[in-house]
Amino acid sequence: MIELFKKLLMFLSGLRPAPVKNVPVLDIEPAPIAMSLEGQKVLKYFESCKLKAYWDAHGKVWTIGYGHTGPDVYEGLVISQARAEQLLRLRLADEFVPGVLSCITRSMAQHELDAMVDLAYNIGVGAFQSSTLARKFNAGDTDGAADEFPRWTRSGGKVLLGLRRRRAADRELFLGRSASDAIAIGAAVS
Repeated sequence: MIELFKKLLMFLSGLRPAPVKNVPVLDIEPAPIAMSLEGQKVLKYFESCKLKAYWDAHGKVWTIGYGHTGPDVYEGLVISQARAEQLLRLRLADEFVPGVLSCITRSMAQHELDAMVDLAYNIGVGAFQSSTLARKFNAGDTDGAADEFPRWTRSGGKVLLGLRRRRAADRELFLGRSASDAIAIGAAVS
């Protein structure tokens, strides 16, 4: 009886697949939670960095660094490059990335977050959160969301070449192009 049981066990053990060691069941990318360095390249290229306070394009708001505004910016203020970098990191982490993440209801790739954060940095979190771009993206219409970037090219009621270039770059970044390629495509807009 024992021999029969051993033969039965040997037969049954041959039917089971061999165990696989250290192989992930799923290859899942973690959800992005910050703007990547690639995304920051696009933002920095189009914002540029000025270490002395200046009036914004409409002459209404004192601005410094990479487009930093607020009560801490005033006429005559001069900062270091390190401080400009710090201000950018703080505003991205405290305001713009959380602002985008709070209204996006589905998973996204890093390049999609980067492009949406750059747009929000330029137009404001409130405008981004109520945008058709965010609504289309949440509805699963990624192509439709990409096609919304070129709609954000006006400032003070006028279409600006700089914004047309930036939105072209944002769209390309959103669709998965590298920062260098996105910048080159944006810079070529005339």
